Amino acid sequence: MEAKKYRQIRVVVSMFVGMVVAMGVTRESYLLALAGVLTGMVFMGLARSKAKIVVDERERQVREKAAEMAFAIFTPTIGLGSFLLLVPYKKLSSVFAKGEFVYLESLGMILAYLTLFLIALYAIAYHGFNRKLGGGGDEK
Repeated sequence: MEAKKYRQIRVVVSMFVGMVVAMGVTRESYLLALAGVLTGMVFMGLARSKAKIVVDERERQVREKAAEMAFAIFTPTIGLGSFLLLVPYKKLSSVFAKGEFVYLESLGMILAYLTLFLIALYAIAYHGFNRKLGGGGDEK
């Protein structure tokens, strides 16, 4: 299967999944929406297995740089955001003293755990790829 045909199939499947999810949500049938998404995922997996997609070195390097940049920006951003949400503002503002924004501490905790999860995931993936690609020896 050519790349053009694969892109056309992807567009059609995405439109189908979008319609099924929209119909399921409007009718409050979340099982229908879930079934539509799962069916789309299975069909996309089958179509991708038939497609022969060639990735050159330049595109691979661009993807690596984009992923590295996204990690370098996103991780400190949510880490700083979680820190700012966890700082006690009760002495600084009367709005927080009244307890109107109680959920901000919970949101800060969620962002902090997501930051830690992202860093741990990066470390595990780095270790795995380093071993797979021949690194991890006695480097000095």
